[in-house]
Amino acid sequence: MIHTVITEIHLPAGVAGPDPMDFDVRCFLIPHATGLTLVDTGLEHTVPSITGQLTAIGAGWGDVTDVVLTHHHPDHTGGLPEVLTLAPGATVWAGSGDTFPVAAKPAEDGTTIRGLRVVATPGHTAGHLSLLATDNAALLIGDLAGTQGGRLVRAPAAFTADATEAERSLHKASRLTFATLYPSHGAPTDPQALHELLDRP
Repeated sequence: MIHTVITEIHLPAGVAGPDPMDFDVRCFLIPHATGLTLVDTGLEHTVPSITGQLTAIGAGWGDVTDVVLTHHHPDHTGGLPEVLTLAPGATVWAGSGDTFPVAAKPAEDGTTIRGLRVVATPGHTAGHLSLLATDNAALLIGDLAGTQGGRLVRAPAAFTADATEAERSLHKASRLTFATLYPSHGAPTDPQALHELLDRP
């Protein structure tokens, strides 16, 4: 079971382009045999929502054994300092191509962290990674793509470091076997949505 924590964000006009922007950012709590893994930490004000989700599933911060960061952008790492205060024993994992405010163990392509297989998917950032949750038949893709208006779309060009590399990573993800796709922005979708995205320029 993957438990999702959603934070709604509003950016005024001029912050990320000429128009105002409304979107959500999602982080995920994934149970394993001896606790929970937190994938991304959201923004600073996301942490109380994570606490609420932990309470809702009968857990607490002491159950969080690992924090896996998909990439270094602040909407995915803003809550990290407070998370580590609340769960000081948690191990932080991240792609070695990105830089973080705390020490993170390298999450290398093909390795497994608490049942989550690391899939290196650079492009959005140099160290961007996705996670294949085999027990849940799910692929967590960070900002490799997101759902908007009911369909899967590429990450905004303004926030993507290398569009060519990101496209290669999308194709890599499309070759994996999973039933549900969990982007960090927007609702979950299915593998077909990823194939349809790749058919669009």
